[in-house]
Amino acid sequence: MIIEHRNPTLKYPRAIKDEKTRLVLDWLLEFRFSSIDILSARIGQTATNANRFFNGLIRDGVIQSFKNVHTKNQRYVMITSAGVSYLEALGRDTCYAVVRVANLGRYSQIIHDLSVQAVVLPRLSSYKEVVWDRHISFGTQQDRPDAILRAEKNGSDFWSAIEFERWRKDKKRIYISLINHSKNFDNKYYAGVYYIFQSKADCIYYEKVFNEKEWPQYERMPKSGQIKNLGSKFVPGNVINLRKRFAFRYEPLDF
Repeated sequence: MIIEHRNPTLKYPRAIKDEKTRLVLDWLLEFRFSSIDILSARIGQTATNANRFFNGLIRDGVIQSFKNVHTKNQRYVMITSAGVSYLEALGRDTCYAVVRVANLGRYSQIIHDLSVQAVVLPRLSSYKEVVWDRHISFGTQQDRPDAILRAEKNGSDFWSAIEFERWRKDKKRIYISLINHSKNFDNKYYAGVYYIFQSKADCIYYEKVFNEKEWPQYERMPKSGQIKNLGSKFVPGNVINLRKRFAFRYEPLDF
C-alpha cells in the first residue's frame, strides 16, 4: 500500500470525505480488516468523532462490520465488493481483496494482526509504502516478517521489517527467526528489522538471546511442524554490521 497522507488544505466536505474514504479502503485492502479505533487514528480522528463517518461508509455499502468471538464480540470492519469497485475505479490492484468474513482465516489471529496494524500506524510518517505479511512476495508464511515498510534515502529505496511479538516464542523458534532475517538481509529483501514487544521481560529475553556469540541452527519441518536441530552454528559476529540491523522495542498495546 502506497502511504497517502491527509491534505490539510482541503476545505470542501465532499473532498474531505473522499480523501478519508480512500485512506480507509486502502488500509482495509492491505490488511483485510481493522478496528474503528485504528482506522480513526489513520484518518487523524478519535473513534468518537469519526463514528458518524464510519456509519456513513457502512450505509454506503463500501465497508461492512462483523464481530469476533475471540475478542469478546468486539466489532470490526472490512471492505465490501462495492468498496473494491470504488478502489478499482481509482486504479488500485485489488487482486488480494477479501470481502467475506469467512475468508479471513483463523479468528484467533485477529489480535496479532490488529497489533501489527497498531505498531505500523505511528511509523507511517517515516515511510512511503507498507506491505502486510500475506502480500509479501518473498519467502513462505513461516519466514516472512509481519510487515515491511519502504522509505526513500538518498534517492534509493530502503526497506525495513516489522516483527510483533505478543507472546514469547520457544528459544529454538527465536533462533530460527533471527537467522531467517539474516538470510533476508543477504537476499536484499530489506535492510533491518524492528522487533516490537508487548512484554518488557520478553524484549529483554530476546535481546539476551540475540547477543549470544553463536546461534544454533534449526529447521521447521514443513509437514509436521516439528523443529529439527541441524547440528550447526550461525556466528553473527562473522557478518559485518549484522548486529546493527536488529532493533528491539518495548511498545505495549492495550488490546
